[in-house]
Amino acid sequence: MGLKDLVANFYELWGATYLGNFSVLMYDNNLYLPIAIISIIICFVLSATYYYIIDRPATAKISVWFITIFAAAIINFIVAFVSSNNDITEIYSGIGEEVPASFISDMMILSFVNSMWTIILMFLLSLLLKWKSTNSSYIPF
Repeated sequence: MGLKDLVANFYELWGATYLGNFSVLMYDNNLYLPIAIISIIICFVLSATYYYIIDRPATAKISVWFITIFAAAIINFIVAFVSSNNDITEIYSGIGEEVPASFISDMMILSFVNSMWTIILMFLLSLLLKWKSTNSSYIPF
């Protein structure tokens, strides 16, 4: 099992969100990996920003932490949707066909799954990064 398979399993939730032709197209063209890499980078950047750059008493609140996590989820939702839409549109325009209408809902499902993984990763990164923070070391708990 290679990295391509591992990332595809994460996005397809080990078959629970396997979306037929859409999933095959994403897997065969290795389109999951760029989305995953960009999403992980965004999670690291926003977590580090919260714990080390905006680390002030006024921002050391659970509400600001939630805002940071949900901002990452929204950004990564957009990243997954736009990236998959652009790549699939490019593939279909290369063969002179229209993108199937059902792929829009499939892209939405992929984007929701990406947002879910973003929230989980941001929570885990919080547990790892909070210890060196001056003011936010007790956030989320």
